[in-house]
Amino acid sequence: MTKSNMNKNDDENLLLATSSNEVDDINARFYSKFTYPWAPMKFDYCIDPNFERIMLNQNLGNWEHNFFPQNFKIWVAGCGTNQAIFTALRFPNAMVLGTDISSKSLEKCAEIAMDLNISNLQLKEESINKINYTENFDYIICTGVIHHNADPKSTLDKIAKALKPTGILELMVYNRYHRITTSAFQKAIRILGSSTEAINFESELSITQKLINLPSPENSISDLIVVLMHQCKNLPESHLADTLMQPVEYSYTVESLEELARLCRLELVAPCLNQVDKAQRTFSWNMTFKDSELQNLYDSLPDLHRWQVSNLLLLEKSPMIWFYLQRQDSGRPIKSEKKICEEFLDTKFMKAESIHKSYILEDDEKYRLLPDSFSLPLVHLDAQEKKIFDSVDAKTSMRDIFEQLGMKMSFQVINQIRLKLTTSAFPYLKAVQTGTHENEVWTYF
Repeated sequence: MTKSNMNKNDDENLLLATSSNEVDDINARFYSKFTYPWAPMKFDYCIDPNFERIMLNQNLGNWEHNFFPQNFKIWVAGCGTNQAIFTALRFPNAMVLGTDISSKSLEKCAEIAMDLNISNLQLKEESINKINYTENFDYIICTGVIHHNADPKSTLDKIAKALKPTGILELMVYNRYHRITTSAFQKAIRILGSSTEAINFESELSITQKLINLPSPENSISDLIVVLMHQCKNLPESHLADTLMQPVEYSYTVESLEELARLCRLELVAPCLNQVDKAQRTFSWNMTFKDSELQNLYDSLPDLHRWQVSNLLLLEKSPMIWFYLQRQDSGRPIKSEKKICEEFLDTKFMKAESIHKSYILEDDEKYRLLPDSFSLPLVHLDAQEKKIFDSVDAKTSMRDIFEQLGMKMSFQVINQIRLKLTTSAFPYLKAVQTGTHENEVWTYF
């Protein structure tokens, strides 16, 4: 199907977004030449096969840990060289399918899976645009994929149909405010390399390298582009290509992602706190203001509107557009962040210590299991979080702990503590008991 010209605009890299088949072919060639991501130095895994599943449930405010069954089915849609590996290690009791359009990426993924003795992973070369899965998966992971397709709505439609009615989709698309300079650079490279009819990635790579290695570009090139080029100088080739040469790239705001999801009969459930935002300390979708009236106005907004305001005011400092979604017909009401915080306060927790082991990449480019294990999490908490962590005893509710410590129980404080103690990115606490909260009223102190 030919792509509508209505989707062409000056904000994104869509020069080659002509049809799904053509873009599939371009992406297959691109990621076969620049297999992505590069091999990590190590893979860690938890000895407890249920640990990551429990934390995934808590990411969604499910303190009963029952959104995802023991042997759930996962699809990593567009898995690249290693995302399916990380997923299979995280959830050893799950059945994991990893698919990608690049045969080279899958070959690398299969090699790593063999080194790590992974037995719960199936790999398949296929385009998301041509799959026919129907309600097959409890959990679908699709990060950094649909925005590289000719028609992201059509691609997301396929993914939505593959999700079970009560399943969860983890979706990441580029944040529009993160991609202004990269989109501009990509389009410039595309035009500079357009002297021949066929796309020549070798020629484009040469042009890209010449640009980023200019000795003194400051007088002739935008300062923003100069900063971008400086940041990319020492990247591995595959990372450099993915950042500066991607053939097709859309990007989104919270508002435009919500609209895309709605058109595909999906709805946003909650932000996904990810390792990239964690490393950059940009993981919170909630802002704090010194003006109490402004804070109350902001806090009173529904989650989606509050996230939109944060996206607009933070711009390039806003988190990645990385969210959990579910089907509109799931029959499962979406819990607001305030509701999740209410339940968090009335839940009892235990310290979530876990034993991990590591596979290390050695000089022969093979992964080998280290004999020693190590305990996580390493406790690097601020003073307030440490007090709460130390007070947890599996018998006292979080509300009582807050009261005993004399802590402020505002939404912003409680939500920040929840994110930084009970999620996959900060797996310090595990819920051991929950209650019913149907008739409780949110109160600020």
